[in-house]
Amino acid sequence: FGTPRHGKVYVWPTWVSGLIAGDKQCAWSAWFKAHFQYQKRPQENENALATWKAAHDDMVAERYAALDTDGWDVAVEGQNKFSMKGKAAVLGGAPDLVAVRRGVLRIEDCKSGKERDGDFWQVCIYLLAVPLARPELAALEPTGAVVYRDRIREIDQAAFWLAKDRIANYITQVGTGPEPARTPSASECRFCDIAACPDR
Repeated sequence: FGTPRHGKVYVWPTWVSGLIAGDKQCAWSAWFKAHFQYQKRPQENENALATWKAAHDDMVAERYAALDTDGWDVAVEGQNKFSMKGKAAVLGGAPDLVAVRRGVLRIEDCKSGKERDGDFWQVCIYLLAVPLARPELAALEPTGAVVYRDRIREIDQAAFWLAKDRIANYITQVGTGPEPARTPSASECRFCDIAACPDR
């Protein structure tokens, strides 16, 4: 129920960040997306999606303005898209905001929903990958944050370095490991976009 990616395993950060955090348990979903192109389920509520996107875009614009005013050189969303070939997979992504100032690299991702630990891991993946994908940023001190409606969760260099090995291990498992068992649950299947999963 999917088309193989012809030897090129591909990983997007949000596919694995929830697994790393323990927010999600179905490793098969991430494995399948990495190894196959697939038909996506139609959105159940297009109006809710449009509302979420508008709220997210407003948050990104607000943070862009704040960083720019504070003297950062800021790039937004599509400007930040990267694709990096590693040993286990091609890792792709697009952080909301990538900012540079006085030898510091700052990556922020905006979340208009409730807080999840997977958000922290998503930004840590960006902090790991972006300097590798963009060598001109490699010498900068990496810092980041998850931006919520009512607070900013800072990610300092110490937290990022502690996270690196765990991130690499999960990407390797998804990229080169055997197919995991499917572990369906009401909460995860509700939001999973794999249309043809037989265990939904």
